[in-house]
Amino acid sequence: EKMIETENSDPMRTAWTDYRQTLTSYVLEGIESYYRRAHLARQGKLRDQAFTLEADVPLEAKPVVAIWGAGRCNDLDLEMLAPYVRFVLIDRTMEDIQAARARYGLSEAQCVCVDLRFWEIYEEEERFFETLLANGDDLHLSEYLRQVMESVAEQQPTFAGYEKAFDFSVVCGLASQLNARFAGQLYGKDLRRLPRTAAMMKEMNVQAAGRLMDAIMVTTSGAVFAANEIYAALPAREERLAEYAQIWTEEWEQLLTAKTETQILPEDVEGITCQVAGSREFELHLMQAQKAGKLVFRHRSGCVWPFSEEKYYFMDVLTAYFI
Repeated sequence: EKMIETENSDPMRTAWTDYRQTLTSYVLEGIESYYRRAHLARQGKLRDQAFTLEADVPLEAKPVVAIWGAGRCNDLDLEMLAPYVRFVLIDRTMEDIQAARARYGLSEAQCVCVDLRFWEIYEEEERFFETLLANGDDLHLSEYLRQVMESVAEQQPTFAGYEKAFDFSVVCGLASQLNARFAGQLYGKDLRRLPRTAAMMKEMNVQAAGRLMDAIMVTTSGAVFAANEIYAALPAREERLAEYAQIWTEEWEQLLTAKTETQILPEDVEGITCQVAGSREFELHLMQAQKAGKLVFRHRSGCVWPFSEEKYYFMDVLTAYFI
């Protein structure tokens, strides 16, 4: 129950104001940059400073932006994006995304709410794990997680009607949450006494991140904008997180500016590695897709997310075009 309650981010909406502005501006500028590149290619030009997105076009002509794990959209300002795009809000909790649509006064034509069930875990399964934790040993706990994972993996989503239906996908802080209701129940436990359970939890994160990546690639034609947690710290260490973010931004700017066609990008820079479960696995899938020639990174930078009164995150914010 406590885990589910913390998924409601409304109490942090005011504290997230600057972060929301930063993230939304990043997405809007990224969409505009994408179309500017296409415009320049058609015109045979190197630059066109006058090019901007147009708001005065029919709704059906506007690009479709899918927001994965949208929740109540407290980390994105839909009002800022609404003049230029149509939305598809994706979440397992329909009440949350419908509330977000109502908050911004969007019509059903402007904003579709859907649960694509790409990693479908039932609430009853999560609650039963809580019951098992009371007296279960490592073998039984790990076996239960394995059964849940295999059951989810057997459910192959079809995405009927959504193949390449989205021009852009936005995924912010989602990968770390796909198995969070299980992982959260292990907080405070001595995982040295639960090695099988910890190992199975890691494997679930690998599988969930892979399923998320596959879902995005099947449904999205243009680009993905992602914000992934890299490192968490107490709010008192915000300045240190900001330093990490600045280093990350500068290093990736140099790497992407100098990149050649055959160059393999590193998985970390300046010794900064992702330490957040779920997010780490999703970042690896992004890097693997890049190495396989399925996408190309256009931009990466760092910022700080004041997630809660107890915890701030250093975030990797990126843009990748699908090939």
